[in-house]
Amino acid sequence: MNQIMQKVNRKAHVGKSSNEKEAYKNFLSQRFKLDKTEEDPENPTKTDSSNFDSDDFDNIKPQGKSWRLKVKDFLQSNWNITIVGGVIVLVVGLVFSFTFKQGVQEEKISGMENRVGKVEQKVDNLTADVGAVNQNVSGMKIEFGKDIEFIKDKLSGNK
Repeated sequence: MNQIMQKVNRKAHVGKSSNEKEAYKNFLSQRFKLDKTEEDPENPTKTDSSNFDSDDFDNIKPQGKSWRLKVKDFLQSNWNITIVGGVIVLVVGLVFSFTFKQGVQEEKISGMENRVGKVEQKVDNLTADVGAVNQNVSGMKIEFGKDIEFIKDKLSGNK
């Protein structure tokens, strides 16, 4: 039990198991046989040369960003301009709305004034017509009264 409870020196070298040693040897032996993503240059001393053949891609045009992505990128990178622009658009919209509503109200008021003017004109015409009818009725009363007097005189003279 004393051997199990021994304190382990963390700075001491710890050897690898046989499986770990075998895996490490395999790694080192395959280190230079791994698949590479780029071809090695033909002349290792020439660093600016490339085997990449760009003639195949001359006719291919890169696809641009969609307008939604452009707007999203702009809004994310320029959020302060977006907020100020939004406030300006809101203020302009409210001013336009207020002006438009005021114009509509003025049109309604002028329309009502026109209708009131027409109603006043009709009332004046009716008043004039009533006056004319009243004169006619007065004239008829006078003539009817004369006729009744004439009839009374005739009836009283015959008795």
